Amino acid sequence: MSMQEDETWLCDLGNSRAKLARLRQGMPVDVVALDWAQPDFDARVREVLAGWPRPRRVLVASVAPAGRTRQVRDLLAVGATVEFEFLRSPRAACGVRNRYAKPERLGIDRFLSMVAVHARAAGASIVVGCGTALTLDAVAADGVHAAGLIALSPARMLEALRGATSIADGNPDAFRVDGGDDTAAALQAGCWSAAGATVEWFAARQRAAMGDAPVWLHGGWAASLAAWLARDGFHAGIFEHAVLHGLARYSAVEFPGRVR
Repeated sequence: MSMQEDETWLCDLGNSRAKLARLRQGMPVDVVALDWAQPDFDARVREVLAGWPRPRRVLVASVAPAGRTRQVRDLLAVGATVEFEFLRSPRAACGVRNRYAKPERLGIDRFLSMVAVHARAAGASIVVGCGTALTLDAVAADGVHAAGLIALSPARMLEALRGATSIADGNPDAFRVDGGDDTAAALQAGCWSAAGATVEWFAARQRAAMGDAPVWLHGGWAASLAAWLARDGFHAGIFEHAVLHGLARYSAVEFPGRVR
C-alpha cells in the first residue's frame, strides 16, 4: 500500500456500525459500512484497506465505546507518519454553531450531520439520526443549533420492553403499522409509532418557530422511518452517509477540536 500525498480516509464509528470512506474532491467515496457484530469484521476492514492507497491523514468521528475505537485504530495500522485525528464537536465550524455549554459534549455524529444538512439546505432544517438512538436536531437558517432531543430507536424500545416484561418473539427491525393481530405485532407497531410521532411532534414544534423547515433522515433505519411518516403524508428526505459528508466538509477546517 503506497502513500498518496492527498489521500485522506474518513471513519464514522457509531454504536452499531463502522463506516469507512475515502475523501475525493470534498466528498466521501468508496463507502463501506460494517456491523460491529459481524464475525469477520476485522478481516473485512483489512480487506477494504488493502485496496486503498496509504493515507496522509485519517479523520475519525467516533461515538462508539472506547474499545471499538481502539480496535479500528489498530486495524488501520497507518503508522506514526500519518496524521491520525479524533474529532470532537467544536463551538462552531462550517457555518454551524454549537450552543452546548460544553461544546464537546454534543455528539460529533450529530454535529457533523448538521454540518452536512446545513450545507445542502437553503435555510432552516431538521436533522434526524436513525441509529442506535433517535437523535433530533434543529438548525436555524443562520446555522445556530436551535434545539435537540435524543430518544430510543424502535429496536432499543423493543429490547427495553422485552427485558421488563414476559413478551418475546418478533423481529426488532420489523416495520409494522397495525399491531392488531397479536401482541408481538402490537409491540412493534407501538415502538415504530412512538419514534414516528416523536419526529412529527419535534418537526411541528420547530416549524412553529423556524417556518417550513425540511426534515432530513440519516442512519440505518432512515428508510423505514421515512415510510412510516409517509403513510400520514409527512415527507422526509433521506441523506445517505450524512455524517461522512459532514466529516468531509469538516476536514478542510483547521481549529481546536482535533485530538491527535
